[in-house]
Amino acid sequence: MKKCYIIAGGDFDGFFDKINEEDMVIAADKGYVHAKKAGITPTMIIGDFDSANQPEGDLVIKLNPIKDYTDTKAALMVGQDWGYDEFIIYGGLGGRESHTFANITNALEFKKKGINVVLKSKYKSFYIVDDKLDYKIKDNEDFYVSIFALSDTVRGVDIKGLYYELNNFDLTNDNALGVSNETCGKDFKIKVKSGYLLVIFEDKSI
Repeated sequence: MKKCYIIAGGDFDGFFDKINEEDMVIAADKGYVHAKKAGITPTMIIGDFDSANQPEGDLVIKLNPIKDYTDTKAALMVGQDWGYDEFIIYGGLGGRESHTFANITNALEFKKKGINVVLKSKYKSFYIVDDKLDYKIKDNEDFYVSIFALSDTVRGVDIKGLYYELNNFDLTNDNALGVSNETCGKDFKIKVKSGYLLVIFEDKSI
């Protein structure tokens, strides 16, 4: 399945995916500096360049700094226009906490359109689930798994294969019950009947 990778301007600790020929890479504002350091040539660069000098090139889109969305959301919009519905964002976590939260809300907005957005770094991954997430453990992975309700109530939450399991639980957005669950050496599944769930993987080394 083709993917659109977005390299944003937040904290960047490397790029950990293989870019295939059918994939697209968009650098959002300062993200082009991160891309250059990682040896990646973006398909397109977009931003208002208020935090970095504007690069030269035909596929550079200069945005008005007075706008109603972030540079990262603009990159999501462009990728959607190009027909992509699977996005992985690097550089979207850390840095300004307001931008991290904006990236989560953007991911939720696009998930409601049927578009998957993952926020990823070396030690963390953020997913939004509205049906199920199946994860196959590999190479003796051991990490924290936290879940939070993005809807007022996420109904029918099932967790199987983690240290703490749930069966048909209704999780509200003022309940932090789902923080810091753990893998236990086997494949796991998270499933919901309705609503939107934020799922966070965090390496135990941080």
